[in-house]
Amino acid sequence: MKNEDIAIIKKMMKYCNDINILMVRFNKNFEQYKKDISFQYACNMCIIQIGELANRLSDEVREANEDIPWRAIRGMRNLHAHDYENVDLEIVWNTLVEDIPMLEKRLEKLL
Repeated sequence: MKNEDIAIIKKMMKYCNDINILMVRFNKNFEQYKKDISFQYACNMCIIQIGELANRLSDEVREANEDIPWRAIRGMRNLHAHDYENVDLEIVWNTLVEDIPMLEKRLEKLL
């Protein structure tokens, strides 16, 4: 794996960890997430960054790890960046609670 890919994966893992920190701070509480725009914006910015970084990974890494939903990750980024008013908070919440921890574990294995 190229050094650039390693650096990108580490940054993606940092954003996954940032989401985890936010989730702990707000007690993984969906009602709090729905009410607190700062909580939403912070998590959503991490999602945007993860998607942006996924787009920068080499084709080699993405093709060798097709079990990671790269297209969905980039799609979520695009939704947050370009169509924010149509973001469904429940879908984002499920991403935060289920998908981000799994992605972080999968990225750890890549390194």
